[in-house]
Amino acid sequence: MTIKLTALIALLTTFISTNLYAEQGNPAFNGVWVINEELSDDTDKQVEKAIKDSGGKVGRTKKKGKGRYKGGPPEQAMYDHISYDETLTFQYDTPEFKLIYEEGFQRVFHSDGRRRSVSARGKPRGEREDFAFASWSGPNKLFVEARPRDGGRTNEVYTLKKSSEGQLLLHVELKLTPLLFSGSVHINRYYEKQKQP
Repeated sequence: MTIKLTALIALLTTFISTNLYAEQGNPAFNGVWVINEELSDDTDKQVEKAIKDSGGKVGRTKKKGKGRYKGGPPEQAMYDHISYDETLTFQYDTPEFKLIYEEGFQRVFHSDGRRRSVSARGKPRGEREDFAFASWSGPNKLFVEARPRDGGRTNEVYTLKKSSEGQLLLHVELKLTPLLFSGSVHINRYYEKQKQP
């Protein structure tokens, strides 16, 4: 009887602490993250792959070099920021967290089931807003599903990992499905945490 009770208490303690930690996330996400180009996919190449995979042809573009598919109407700004920006600031304070990109673009989520709109500084009043849902899967993995203003969808997974040298990395898996695009763009991005001065 004592052994069964002890085992039950241990099991409940593990379950409660695991779920509490999963709900709270991991404070190691906080900080400024800088892209590791060597480990990350080339966004332009992944866009071209998605075009070809959906039966399309890659046409000529006036833009040359890196970022040739970046830019477009304001309702598609979120796709650009999450797939091209080189820095990402993560601010997490249970249950709210912010992802801050270049040019002041911010995304705000809550991990307690609430949804919140994404905002970009300087957008015209009354314009349709992006919104997202977020949930933790254990302390090191965050799932985000977003609906950009164009009516498309993003599925994002943020995972803390260690490199072979033991360095902490933020691995971001993106599946971007703009409304007027016939397929989805899959991109893997790796970030290293910027050291505090």
